[in-house]
Amino acid sequence: MDPKGMIKKERVYLYVVVALIIGFVGGVMYSAYRTPATAEVHQDGSGHQRDAAETIAALEKATKDNPKDGQLWVELGHAYFDTGQAKQAIAAYHKALELLPGDLNVMTDLGVMYHQDNQHQKAIETFDQVLRANPEHEQARFNKGVVLLTGLNDPKGAVAEWKILLKYHPMAAAPSGKMVADLIDQLEKQTKETAKP
Repeated sequence: MDPKGMIKKERVYLYVVVALIIGFVGGVMYSAYRTPATAEVHQDGSGHQRDAAETIAALEKATKDNPKDGQLWVELGHAYFDTGQAKQAIAAYHKALELLPGDLNVMTDLGVMYHQDNQHQKAIETFDQVLRANPEHEQARFNKGVVLLTGLNDPKGAVAEWKILLKYHPMAAAPSGKMVADLIDQLEKQTKETAKP
């Protein structure tokens, strides 16, 4: 076997995974209805972190004062989501779904947070609930493929999921701009090449 060819295959796989991870995060942000953040974004990281902490504190107070306002819980979940606090986001999204049952975008974000929290099977189950309600839900279908690939190491499952996605959305693309059809082609080639003796 050509060692140069092997390096190239590994690079292709790495590029696909990186594109998917970027697409996964961006796709979920695209999937959810979000109220624009009230905090001003600063160029330096400390200012942004301070603003994020202030936004979260304000939303925590708002949900305490108005515990039956489902949209506030969604916004709190998004704030936790955006700051990488998966467990807190999961709890906020669960509360939101108690008040806004069946919100498919919130369920999709919940699935992403399960994946971020290494609860990959729960992520798949959550995406499946969304897809039972709406088989054409683009972000849930795309994100399920990402979890299959990156969380459960199931490239064939990811390809199968994305082929279904293309039936509903032939021009589907990752938020990075990479066409899902191209991702499928790359993964199928990689799978065939790694299967060769």
